[in-house]
Amino acid sequence: MDKDKEKQPDREQEYMKTSEKELENRSPNAEKEGLEEPRTTGYKPLQLGMIIFAIAVLVIVGFAIGFDWFGLFGTN
Repeated sequence: MDKDKEKQPDREQEYMKTSEKELENRSPNAEKEGLEEPRTTGYKPLQLGMIIFAIAVLVIVGFAIGFDWFGLFGTN
């Protein structure tokens, strides 16, 4: 049993050396393991158009209420 305990650090050192060599030899284009962050490019053009349209509608409705285009605050 004592012999196994003495050999254990040697095995770990050997494993670390081979792991480092594998990392050095690994090409940068190799497939990565595990989860990766998805690549995002911001809003898609359709979403951006819908956001601009919604803001424009809110601005127009705000002006319409402010200038009494709907006759909500008019006195007859």
